[in-house]
Amino acid sequence: MSNDGVPLGGGRTRWALTPEAFERLLSALDPDRERAAAAYEQLRYRLVGLLRWWGAMQAEDLADDTLDRVAKKLVEGATIGSGSLGAYVRGVARMVYYESTREPLTPLTDQEPAAAVNTGEPEQASNCLDRCLASLTAGERSLLLKYYDGGKAADARRRLAEELGISMTALRIRAHRLRMTVERCVTACLKVQ
Repeated sequence: MSNDGVPLGGGRTRWALTPEAFERLLSALDPDRERAAAAYEQLRYRLVGLLRWWGAMQAEDLADDTLDRVAKKLVEGATIGSGSLGAYVRGVARMVYYESTREPLTPLTDQEPAAAVNTGEPEQASNCLDRCLASLTAGERSLLLKYYDGGKAADARRRLAEELGISMTALRIRAHRLRMTVERCVTACLKVQ
């Protein structure tokens, strides 16, 4: 897999959010960084609710995909009229939702993804984790490892946010997205082996 996509299945990849694109999206939400981060969280929360109302099974993933696509469009030079960002995002969300209804659903199982790891085979799980971490860009891998290094040490995470020049909220969002990507990758890897 290239560093510019996240595997979706069926040989397709989803464009991966870049720091530049994330900054562009935040700037479109509000010039003030803290207010932009709060607006981002509120927008994502509303998107998840809207997608659930439409009947989306994976509303949170679709909301993330929607925001990624909007950020990509902003980086590519799309101009969105003043006060029209919300309507633009809803339009993109509608298209993302329609696309999701055309994709085959993954059958649900009674097991949680974490239960897929057989404690009798820690080396296999470790190999899958290494492979999935290697599929991230160097910056993404570094962010994820630093974020989870030392548990929930608030000071270390605050320093990491300052080092990256982003708010704590933006850092949590990035780390969460990366973790979900790695978890899906590890789960898929373990099913293959």
